[in-house]
Amino acid sequence: MLLDPARLDRHLGADSTGRDLLDLFSTTEAGDTIAREGIALPLTGLTAGYYTVLVRHAADHPPWPAPALSSPGWILGSDTGSLLLCGIGYLRHWRPDHPEHRRVTVPPGWYEAEVRGHPQAEGADDGTYEFVLTPSPARPDFRADPARQFAMPT
Repeated sequence: MLLDPARLDRHLGADSTGRDLLDLFSTTEAGDTIAREGIALPLTGLTAGYYTVLVRHAADHPPWPAPALSSPGWILGSDTGSLLLCGIGYLRHWRPDHPEHRRVTVPPGWYEAEVRGHPQAEGADDGTYEFVLTPSPARPDFRADPARQFAMPT
């Protein structure tokens, strides 16, 4: 999941540290809401494994050939430009400062996003996923399917 922790706390109305966000997001409409609001981009439906994940600007040259799966229409907003990349399992007892999270810095603002998957990308054990971000001057329209599953096609 790629998310803006400050926007997540603001959306939830309190500090989210220690909460079971996995249960909240998977058993209520809250998960779809945070995706539609551009607070988080989930990668659901993956089996546990070791994936390579890349967050890149759409203008940057793609490092791999055509993806096996593509899901455009996502949005992401950040007031601070400070994002977190984490496995969904870390949402069970949420700690935004967990040392296993990866920090991603982007210019503050709104982005249109596409998720791409590559099953046999070089250097990846179980596949590679890209979050491809295109800056937008205003909040883009959300057109993605929040129920989309991202397991690699067989």
